[in-house]
Amino acid sequence: MGRFSKLDFQPEPPAAIATPDDPWPNMDEHGCMKLGESQFQTGLYEPALTSYSRALRFNKGLVEAWIGQIRCLICLGEYPEAVTWSDRALEKFFKSPDLLACKGLALVRGGKPAQGLEYLDGAVELRAPSAWVWQARGESLLLTGQDVVNAQRCFLKAQELSPQDWHLEMRIGMSYNAVRKFAPARPHLLTAARGAPSNPLALYQLGLMHEGLGEFSLAQGCFQRAQAARRGYVEAERAAERVSGNNVFAHLWRGLRLRK
Repeated sequence: MGRFSKLDFQPEPPAAIATPDDPWPNMDEHGCMKLGESQFQTGLYEPALTSYSRALRFNKGLVEAWIGQIRCLICLGEYPEAVTWSDRALEKFFKSPDLLACKGLALVRGGKPAQGLEYLDGAVELRAPSAWVWQARGESLLLTGQDVVNAQRCFLKAQELSPQDWHLEMRIGMSYNAVRKFAPARPHLLTAARGAPSNPLALYQLGLMHEGLGEFSLAQGCFQRAQAARRGYVEAERAAERVSGNNVFAHLWRGLRLRK
């Protein structure tokens, strides 16, 4: 309930009852959105969820904030909640391709691939689908084991709509990493790391790609840089230890990786 409760949008409270742990934001809706986007791009999904929800305190009609918080829930693995809040948002914005894509990806990740792909197909068929719609559809095709070529076409559509976008490139690379297709992830993650060389999430995902391809020294360097970019990055710390030559289990791990 901790994450889900953050999505309870209330009208602006009087200053006297603002709580110390979640006071009324000292920035407007645009500031909250900008902060949320920055947090989302670095993989800080919990804080981003709060920032998007705070933006909605100012303006519940801000569809970008609804989309942002649902994408956070998806990244946090909260798929039923993401579907619920997609439905709630679609009551207000029933023709939003981006929200249909949110629900579709949440359904696919939550174990309902056929139903999810229907929503994603519907999102594509609506007018002017965004880069996010194409990226979500491509990711869903990968997750459902369909032909990689079809996913690549979706990613290409996304890139055409948002060229030279390092964050989009990173998300495409992450989609490939998620299904252990590390070779096609390489160009996207290298582009993302060039565009945002100090982004901890980009560095971590780049490290996963190198690790998956058996490039363990490169992987360790990426994981160490990710740790330097974000203090307390537990996943990067564990990954760096995993690929370390000093790790007694590293050789076994590498052997298993190479045989898959």
